Amino acid sequence: MQFLVHGGLAADAVAAMVRQGHRVHQLAEIAGETSAPSSPEELLRELAHRQWCLLTADRDFVHQVYDQGLKFNICMVLLIAQPDQHGTAVDRLFERYKRLSPKRLYTVTPGRVKVRQLPG
Repeated sequence: MQFLVHGGLAADAVAAMVRQGHRVHQLAEIAGETSAPSSPEELLRELAHRQWCLLTADRDFVHQVYDQGLKFNICMVLLIAQPDQHGTAVDRLFERYKRLSPKRLYTVTPGRVKVRQLPG
């Protein structure tokens, strides 16, 4: 799978994603080809076009997605942990779920992984 790293994730989260066999992209890759997405709706549209999932630590972004009812057909992973625990959180996610399902939000906390359906 391919993931866009968003929302101030620690470097060990990126390293854990690579270790799990996934490709990781930065927001600068999108901004380099077009203008940078200025709203959650534009970012999700761009990610859907590229068929990339979203890996974020930005709770406000996820709240905006739910509040605005934005449709996203790929998956999102929200890490709610201290930055020094991001790598172990990613590892725990993929120990529990070998394949991530589309239209799902995976919320990873220090103690568990919670799965919710995305709006739309």
